[in-house]
Amino acid sequence: MAMTRAFVCARRVSISTKLAEFSDAMLILGINTVADACEAALVRDGTVVAELSEPMQQGHDARLAPVVEKLMRESATAFTDLDRIAIVVGPGSFTGVRVGVAFARGLALSLDKPAVGVTSLEALDWLVPEGRVLGVLAAKRRPPERTWWYQRIEAGRGVEEPGEADEASIRAMAVEAGAAYGAVTSLELPGMDTKPSARAAALFVARLTGDLPPPRPIYVREPDATPMRPVGQ
Repeated sequence: MAMTRAFVCARRVSISTKLAEFSDAMLILGINTVADACEAALVRDGTVVAELSEPMQQGHDARLAPVVEKLMRESATAFTDLDRIAIVVGPGSFTGVRVGVAFARGLALSLDKPAVGVTSLEALDWLVPEGRVLGVLAAKRRPPERTWWYQRIEAGRGVEEPGEADEASIRAMAVEAGAAYGAVTSLELPGMDTKPSARAAALFVARLTGDLPPPRPIYVREPDATPMRPVGQ
């Protein structure tokens, strides 16, 4: 099976929102609803102290609040103890993105705490906090329309909006990135099963300093559903 690669360089780059060492006291709630699960995780001082995940293809709107409440209850954590809320903002399931962002915004408003948006590519478990990376994530999986989302990331932070491209375009981007930065890890595109997670989003946000990006849904493309026609047409 053919392989492509994601790339990184060892040096840190300068960007407006930087990644720092984990705060000793900071408690982060991570939320992820962009894929086939409803997830929540708690991170303190760079360590995942609790997490909960319920597999599901739909119904995130009904299960997200109970999942978060169960996580907080079983970890004996009060909502008022939270310092930040990290939410994966997409791309991913159109409904999942919308549900997660709305919930995070509402919770942050009620607690007077910052909610921070993390793209699906930034919230990949394998992502390293330093250097430059071309993040790649499966989008449409059904041939012949198989495509991938991508985002160029520097020092752990996306420096462009996520995009969508076919395999040939992704491979070309990887070759270009490799020529500039050198290879660090391989990704097997056709069978790639890498996914964003609530824990990775919380770990990411725990390192952010400076201006914190508010949660804004990122869809990349229009939803696949076809609008209903008016009766009689």
